[in-house]
Amino acid sequence: MYAEVVDEADVQTARRVDRQALAVLTREMSRVSNIKALCALATQWLVIGASIAAVVVVDRWWMWPIAAVLIATRQHAMLALMHEAAHYHFLSNRKVGDVVADLLCAFPLNMTTAGYRHQHMEHHRYVNTDKDPYWANQQVDTSWHFPRTPLRAAAVFLGDALGIYAPNHLKVVLPWTYWGRLLGGANPKISVGEHVRYALYVVALLTVLVTTGAWLHWLLLWVMPTTTVMMAFFRMRALGEHPIDIEPKGDETRETRDVKGTFLENFFVAPLNCNYHLTHHAFPSVPFYNLPVMHEQLDKAGLLEDGVNRFDTYLGKRNSLMGYLTRKPEASAEAMPAAAAPQPQRVRLPLHS
Repeated sequence: MYAEVVDEADVQTARRVDRQALAVLTREMSRVSNIKALCALATQWLVIGASIAAVVVVDRWWMWPIAAVLIATRQHAMLALMHEAAHYHFLSNRKVGDVVADLLCAFPLNMTTAGYRHQHMEHHRYVNTDKDPYWANQQVDTSWHFPRTPLRAAAVFLGDALGIYAPNHLKVVLPWTYWGRLLGGANPKISVGEHVRYALYVVALLTVLVTTGAWLHWLLLWVMPTTTVMMAFFRMRALGEHPIDIEPKGDETRETRDVKGTFLENFFVAPLNCNYHLTHHAFPSVPFYNLPVMHEQLDKAGLLEDGVNRFDTYLGKRNSLMGYLTRKPEASAEAMPAAAAPQPQRVRLPLHS
């Protein structure tokens, strides 16, 4: 069970979620459905395949950027499925889940499930502290610092779409990659099984590219979107997930957020229920398809507040993430209702019951 991995760890924030009262429901919602996971995986690859086929069949220049954007959204979804495998609830058999996630999600995006898992577990253990690798990287990268004016915010996302910030992103994901772990000494060490399946993946990829001659399609429709458009989608989602304030809130429900999102927003920015990030941190054993149920429980418990840890949309006008990110600096956290109240003292308590 995932709890075996995380329950041993401490976090830096006080608990507010009554996990004991929700234990029965959490256990039920934590059941893994292989069918739902594999259907989600198949759907992403079907959209990718259809996008590539459309480029070949339509044979017009304008189809290439459309296909690239669609593929970028599904690459983002594949990251979400790799994330599920990192939490050991992608497939009911963990070893099979890692193999499938590597071959069909992580390796195509030049990542490894085990490499990502190592840092992601640290993120959950030490969320929004100097031991959290995500938080630490965002502190030194000024492109993550908000609020900004709407124009300066748009410039950041445009920079992602044009690949300007690709070196910054590469620096973060390097420990997750096969070569970063092999040559850079990133943990954990690559297992024999990973060596074998990565070799099989590379051989399969080269065989397809050599036999079909689709090198240009691979570069423009696969490699380029991962370092440009997909990163713009990723940044918007990540900005909605955690505040990057220098001082932690000392409260688990204030260290991350949920964003409801519209259908189109979630298709492009937060696929496969990635928008329920506070809920995920509260119940990390729950697979993506059951997060909406647990989100409702947090809402019923009165733990979600508009403009603080819950937003209705990413880009809308009312209670939107973008409105929050582009607010005037003087209307920052100090002016938010929850932040105005005295903050609880930082304590070290287990995240899970």
